[in-house]
Amino acid sequence: MSLLLDFTGCAVLFWGVVFGLGLPLVAGSALRATEKTVIGAGVGLIAAYLLGLAAYALPSLPFLRLAMPGCAVILVAFRWRACGEILRDPSVRDLLASYLLVTVWVLGFLALVRSYSGASWALDWLGHYERAQVFGGIWPTDRALFGNDVVPSRPPLANVVTGSLLTVTGFSFSQFQILTSLASSLAFLPGWLWAVRIGRGSRFAPAAFTVLVMVNPSMMENATFAWTKLPTVFLVLCGLYLFVPIKSEASSPSRLSLAFLLLAGGLLTHYSAAPYILSLVAIYVWQRRREWRSVQAWRQAALAALPAALLLFTWFGWAIARYGVSDTFLSNTSVTLSHTRSFTGFFTEKALNLVNTLVPHLLRAPDYAFIEQSSTLGYVRDFTFLLYQVNLPLLFGSSGAVVLIRLLVFAWKHASPAPRGQRGFWAWFVGGTIVLGTAANGGIDAWGIAHLCLLGLLVLGLAFIAGRIDDLSRGWRTALAIGLAGDFVLGVALQFHLQNLSFPPSDLAHNAAGVLSAYGPGAWLNLQYKLATGWTFVGDADVPRPLLLAGLVLILGMALGRLRRALTEQSSVRPDSPYRLLPTETSPSPAPPPPSA
Repeated sequence: MSLLLDFTGCAVLFWGVVFGLGLPLVAGSALRATEKTVIGAGVGLIAAYLLGLAAYALPSLPFLRLAMPGCAVILVAFRWRACGEILRDPSVRDLLASYLLVTVWVLGFLALVRSYSGASWALDWLGHYERAQVFGGIWPTDRALFGNDVVPSRPPLANVVTGSLLTVTGFSFSQFQILTSLASSLAFLPGWLWAVRIGRGSRFAPAAFTVLVMVNPSMMENATFAWTKLPTVFLVLCGLYLFVPIKSEASSPSRLSLAFLLLAGGLLTHYSAAPYILSLVAIYVWQRRREWRSVQAWRQAALAALPAALLLFTWFGWAIARYGVSDTFLSNTSVTLSHTRSFTGFFTEKALNLVNTLVPHLLRAPDYAFIEQSSTLGYVRDFTFLLYQVNLPLLFGSSGAVVLIRLLVFAWKHASPAPRGQRGFWAWFVGGTIVLGTAANGGIDAWGIAHLCLLGLLVLGLAFIAGRIDDLSRGWRTALAIGLAGDFVLGVALQFHLQNLSFPPSDLAHNAAGVLSAYGPGAWLNLQYKLATGWTFVGDADVPRPLLLAGLVLILGMALGRLRRALTEQSSVRPDSPYRLLPTETSPSPAPPPPSA
């Protein structure tokens, strides 16, 4: 009962703040109802950050700690009619029902986590919780963080929001986990929008996207690990969605300004947003290359960038004044872990990271010594973990990667003339993001680094598969379903089974070598620091495991039931569907026949 109350209290507070702040602010915009819901959540998250940062910067005004929920209540009270109209929209109800299923699913798996494990992933959760305590006002700014880390080595937005909300819920680590997973689950929302747009109005696409997210190993691991990568994906994909509008909205200055604001919010959440932003800025500059001699073009660009610049200044201005330029910009691991001192070494480092990220380790046979362990299940988990989590093709799963390539080639060949002229946008955006995303890592990682900056491409890829799944024959769909089932068993069920294992403190204190030998250094490190801190994880709650597993089976059944109903009810693609993948598409082209198996 205590865990259920924690889940309910944190969810009501988080959703009340994020949607309560955001929906009233976008209710009067020209966006569709579903877009208002998703973009409103992004605006609400940024507004919560600004209020939380103000409370942190002005500790002499303790009432500011309640500014988030207070402002949300006031805004909803003033705009309740407009907000109610949005929530009454059938498409919004479908979106929120799918989002609720995914969120409860994620929280259910979070309730299985007694300690984090998986290859060498360890201790990031500790640093993020310390940052939440800093911005929650219970940890001095000048106190050294874990590993002598400095506060500005990571951007603050998610930690500011969770830290401020923890002042209301209480500062237990389990509540921090819940709030972080709620923030991570937001990444589903723009993916749903992209699936609908790519699916050209198909009812089946968003239902398929929901299931794809729920069974994807990388999505589930990142949604339950206490860090900030998926909240970054949420803001980046919201910004991208507005940056690539349908043609009738392409010239809207306010839309472009809001897109850059959301992208800047992503950068303030995690620096993994930088490759997406740099790719989009480069494309924007190139697309307007014939206009830059005009003063009006510069004025429009400045107005579009101004809100984003002001948002970035709220953090970087304070950090530079407090810590200096060096700690603000040179303390991140992208810099500190890079030891090369020559151009040749630099490009060699980046090229190797790119290759290691694109080519699975089982095709390269690196040194597997560090995952050697006496537990057969632990070894299998770590072996597959280093496929599903860090290799770009296998982020999409074993069959998902093949199906995605198949669909991309098919779409490329059969694109209508108008979108065909815009294929360069997606080629440069995706290619630029991959190159910059792998180059962002400091040092050489022999396993791959897709998890650092490329999760946004994962969500887009899953949305593309869901949106274009109608282009697959029955044989391809069957192969996809079989692969998804295997990925779920190896990448989700096995992973959370091992994270659910209970190790009595006496075993860790008196038989540490035995635990290390049995489950490897990553699991051992996480367990040791859990014991040292004394923090209670969500998985430590006294919840009967059979009951929890039965609930998860029920949720998956509901998602599959929605998928089946959507398949039954799906009508042919409407010729007047407002959803388009590319901004220059003005009329639909006849759907080509699906490829044979």
